[in-house]
Amino acid sequence: MKTSGQRTTLAGRESILRKALHEHAIPGLDAMRAVAICLVVLFHQGLPVSGPLGVVVFFVLSGFLITSLLLKEIRNTGTISLRNFYRRRAFRIFPAFYLCWIVTAVLMLATHRKIIWKEALASFFYLANYARAVLPVSRQTNFFLGISWSLAIEEQFYLLWPLTLLWIWRKPRRAARVVAGIILAIWLWRAVLMVGFGVPWSYTYNAFDTRADALMVGSLLAILLYGERIPAFLLPLTSAKWLVLLPIAALALVSRLDLYPPRSLMLQLISFSLAPVLAAVILLQWVFWGAAGWRFLEHWSIKLIARLSYAIYLYHPMALGLQRYIPVPHGQRLLVIPIMLAIAAASYYLVERPFMRIRDRGQRASILMDDGLKH
Repeated sequence: MKTSGQRTTLAGRESILRKALHEHAIPGLDAMRAVAICLVVLFHQGLPVSGPLGVVVFFVLSGFLITSLLLKEIRNTGTISLRNFYRRRAFRIFPAFYLCWIVTAVLMLATHRKIIWKEALASFFYLANYARAVLPVSRQTNFFLGISWSLAIEEQFYLLWPLTLLWIWRKPRRAARVVAGIILAIWLWRAVLMVGFGVPWSYTYNAFDTRADALMVGSLLAILLYGERIPAFLLPLTSAKWLVLLPIAALALVSRLDLYPPRSLMLQLISFSLAPVLAAVILLQWVFWGAAGWRFLEHWSIKLIARLSYAIYLYHPMALGLQRYIPVPHGQRLLVIPIMLAIAAASYYLVERPFMRIRDRGQRASILMDDGLKH
């Protein structure tokens, strides 16, 4: 039986989390996003970090953020406006992506590199994940705009999840159990494919049906946190600051199980399943401690990297490709960083932000029109 002091402590922690979740910018998320993009970039620079782990963190973050936004809309309006949701996603994602696609094609043509147009079209239509899935591992790194495989997975999630969530939310009390069941089903499906049918790693690494669990883990965390009560089993994870070290250490250990490329089938299955769960625990802890006083998680440099993270993800392979043209022995890795940040900043301030302003103006006009119709 809990003492009164324990109940107060739990209630106090729940109150901090509740307040954090209703902030315009949820504390800690920018830090997670910054860590994720740094892992990806450093991995592609050949440093001994796990880039695939950074992608997993992005997936968990996307699932959490999108589900949080949808749940808030359901709570405020009773439903989800699919038109507004897809419109917001389109204005946020498509302009920067398609400009990057065009720039990539132009540079390849200008440097007389062969474009495999089937791959280019797969990237264009957000099908790169399945196009890569049927290729051998040796072809993965040369795929046209290769980073588009993970963006394809996210787009497929955006396409399917709002309707799925509306269906699940008909019985809100069961929503968490249903989503947990979906996650377990994906784990089982992945194991059956890899162990039972010998499906190659290139498929299980790239395909939406074998990687959607990371997005669903983020979605499950959002459902648990935005429910009527935050489940008691989550609150002890925020009881002491030193506890943040445990999932970070566990995630570092899991990343050494070699997500890319695999050495052991069983270790690969374990790392696929554990990495998103541990990332979600870290996300929960950073949201809590970001709201409880860890202001360094909101440092301007972290927020800047987070703001540019989408553009960095799009353009960092292109920027890293410039290293061979930098005539500074042993200094290319350092010099390419400001080049990459400059390209990302140009994309964000000249492309992404203007389109987001257009999106927001259109959304405000739509809300005013809807209000006028109601009255």
